[in-house]
Amino acid sequence: MLRISLVIFLALSLQLEANADSFESCGLNDKAQELARLIITHKDQKRPFLQCNALLAEIADKKAKEMAKEGKVSHNGPGGTPDKRLLNAGYPLSLPASVVGTNHVEAIMGGTPHAVDALDYFANSYAHRIHIFGEHPFYMEQFEIGVGHAEEWYSPHIDYWVVYIAKAERPTIEYDDRDPMKESKYLGVYKK
Repeated sequence: MLRISLVIFLALSLQLEANADSFESCGLNDKAQELARLIITHKDQKRPFLQCNALLAEIADKKAKEMAKEGKVSHNGPGGTPDKRLLNAGYPLSLPASVVGTNHVEAIMGGTPHAVDALDYFANSYAHRIHIFGEHPFYMEQFEIGVGHAEEWYSPHIDYWVVYIAKAERPTIEYDDRDPMKESKYLGVYKK
């Protein structure tokens, strides 16, 4: 009986540890990871899944540090507009070329050290809410997330938060008239 209890305890411990680490690639620090966890697991989240993206987390961290250094909460800054910032950093943003240059991917705020308060701010702002929780078909398609948090004691807001939720352009392969799913050399390739 003791062995069974010990095995169950170890299995649960490993599961809890795995769950705690599952948001690591969402942010570069504990506060960023906590906000990502809150967004992904929130009861109002409409997306069936949100996937952490390490590149978005790096870009968000850099933007949060930039805002802390500048002492202001702004979508525009030395790194450019949010859409262009992602493209310039190498994220293959999926947007029509005619709209690139504004903001379709970023939520920012400053002034609270707590992730739950940052999420509360986003949840109570219509423009942020529809983006954060995927409450519009356009935003529902965005399924990659990266979060940044920076703290600068001598800066006006002290704490700065950046959330990127975006959709990457994925390359497609043209097969002309062939159906690779019927060719034996393509076995193991799965189609949704």
